Amino acid sequence: MLQNSNMWKKIGWLGAFFVVLGYYFNANELAISWLIWILGNTMVGFYSLTVKAYSTAMMSFIITLMNIYGYFSWIK
Repeated sequence: MLQNSNMWKKIGWLGAFFVVLGYYFNANELAISWLIWILGNTMVGFYSLTVKAYSTAMMSFIITLMNIYGYFSWIK
């Protein structure tokens, strides 16, 4: 059910959009970039699980943890 759902494809694309948007905001030194990255990488991670792309899912979730660290480092 989850693997064939168009909803997950949309979540994957939306997550990818947020990741790219996060790069834009980061380049402009806005702390919101980290929150957008957290959302985007989490979405890509869950999408990757549904298509059994486990290495991409692991990378996305690790990057999400790094985004959380980055966010708290910036807001000090």
